[in-house]
Amino acid sequence: MTLTNTPWEENKVTSVKNVYEIINQKYPYCIQEPYDNSGIMADCGKEIKKIVVSLDITNSVVDYAISSGAQLIVSHHPIIFKPIKCIKNNTPLCRMIQAGISAISAHTNFDIADGGVNDELASCIGLQNIEPVFMVSECDVNGVKRQNFIGRAGNTPAEMLPKDFATHTARCLLGRTQIEYVDGGRPINRVAVGGGACGEFIFECAENHIDAFVSGEVKHHEMIFAKENGITLIAAGHYATESVALGALADTIKNALPEIEILITKTDNPISFTD
Repeated sequence: MTLTNTPWEENKVTSVKNVYEIINQKYPYCIQEPYDNSGIMADCGKEIKKIVVSLDITNSVVDYAISSGAQLIVSHHPIIFKPIKCIKNNTPLCRMIQAGISAISAHTNFDIADGGVNDELASCIGLQNIEPVFMVSECDVNGVKRQNFIGRAGNTPAEMLPKDFATHTARCLLGRTQIEYVDGGRPINRVAVGGGACGEFIFECAENHIDAFVSGEVKHHEMIFAKENGITLIAAGHYATESVALGALADTIKNALPEIEILITKTDNPISFTD
């Protein structure tokens, strides 16, 4: 997608709203899920010269933004997701605002849009002939009606056994060979992905001729369904399945604003592994 020229380019003063519009052109906010709260989380009014891109806004990310002199954090997960009644002292939200740092999130719109989380995830594990799967909504974008798909599906370069594919996925996403998975008991050619908490889409895999499904979080009854229906199901972790897309988000902003410094900070994975 070619981003259109923006009205602030003449004076080169970049605001939070300008950055929001750049993200909106590539990953339209109107396609976010109804329950979501993507968009501008806080606008402290400063000119934007340096941006931190992260999966979450945690205390460590706020520390990094402060120490690096950033005026804006662009995160995947919204720091304000549900309505809040008060802002407590020493929380990431409070500390961020006190430091005059603004925040924008690109959550389910970034999951759904072309070139977003799930395209990046599918590419990371080496899928070919990637296409949208799992329709979640319909909407108008610039007067054009579109169907919105949250997942992606593609083919493995060669047929793989479930254990081999699980090991391959673990190496790609976790840098290790251990991963939690359900063995579907049949060879794998066609794979679907849904980063983060997309386990519910296992129920649509059979009708889409999917041999294996890679997601972040998976519930027990979803594992049972996968086992009983011969679908290999891999729970790679919320962090691992979404952090792979931060580079794409940063590049979108950098391509439109080459004079702005973009720093990617990968929030620490809260999950640890035994040896």
